[in-house]
Amino acid sequence: MTQKNVSVQDLGSAGVSRRNLLRGSITLGLAALVGSVMPWQSVMAAEVSNDDFIALSQFLVSRPVNAVLASRYYAALDKRAPNFSTNVIALKQLIGAQGYKHVDEYLAQANADASLKATATSIISAWYLGIVGEPADAELISYSLAMMYQPTHGILAIPTYGGGPASWGAKPAAIQDSKV
Repeated sequence: MTQKNVSVQDLGSAGVSRRNLLRGSITLGLAALVGSVMPWQSVMAAEVSNDDFIALSQFLVSRPVNAVLASRYYAALDKRAPNFSTNVIALKQLIGAQGYKHVDEYLAQANADASLKATATSIISAWYLGIVGEPADAELISYSLAMMYQPTHGILAIPTYGGGPASWGAKPAAIQDSKV
């Protein structure tokens, strides 16, 4: 086997310039940097499956939940809280480890972790109101399937208008000189 010596001039004739070599090494370095961060994030995101969130939601609201809405609620809640997926995993593990049979048992804890309790409250609120977020950035996920309408299902018709963000306009100005 013979070994051929390759010079920088030979590389240039083969279509590889110093500029392209520099670009390639920078790209490779950035890819390595991003690759070292991304697997951690994808593993964390993969740990919360839709089935896990559905099971946690069903425990927290004490009734079956819609799988399509579960994925939408999860996405909206996760977007607003940077530690949401971590808290969902921790909350699910805590409930399993303690053997709670009903959400009331979890809520009755004396020394509950405030972050986990806030996560549980945000999930319950989302399912019952159909809205995720505060009024300034609220996102309407479901109107007619919000759980707040289930107690009166079959008795009262669900209103055909939404109570989503900014659903009411500004209060009209009072007209002082109007004559009736």
